[in-house]
Amino acid sequence: MQPLELYIHIPFCVKKCAYCDFLSGPSGPKEQADYVDALLEEINAAEEGKGRSVSSVFIGGGTPSVLDERFIGEILNHIRRKFQIADHAEITIEVNPGTADRNKLQAYRTYGINRLSIGLQSPDDRELKILGRIHNYEQFLELLSDKGYEVKQGKYLA
Repeated sequence: MQPLELYIHIPFCVKKCAYCDFLSGPSGPKEQADYVDALLEEINAAEEGKGRSVSSVFIGGGTPSVLDERFIGEILNHIRRKFQIADHAEITIEVNPGTADRNKLQAYRTYGINRLSIGLQSPDDRELKILGRIHNYEQFLELLSDKGYEVKQGKYLA
């Protein structure tokens, strides 16, 4: 039987960007908690894939890193109880500068997240402002340095 690849949609952002076509938008703590509760119920109710191997989990959105990191841990714990996460599984979360910091990144690692998808639409601050992004290029670089990377001439170095 083919392993499953799971996509978990987190529809929350700090603000809705004009160019974004995804189901997403700003929310408060209550809406986020209610959504996560409903998502956990949905995971628990998933009988079709019960016990199946999972080779990939992608937590996207929106901006999943806008959530308190404990919610991400709860989601992954429920997935692990319902499915068998393969030892080599790629577990990814989308993060944006301005919504993730060293503490969140460390928490993600303890939850088993082994890949980040970092949103950077442009290294030009003027373009980022036009696009309505909540961060600038310097904040993107700071997020990478929190992960132990540095950027030189457009290349990422570990």
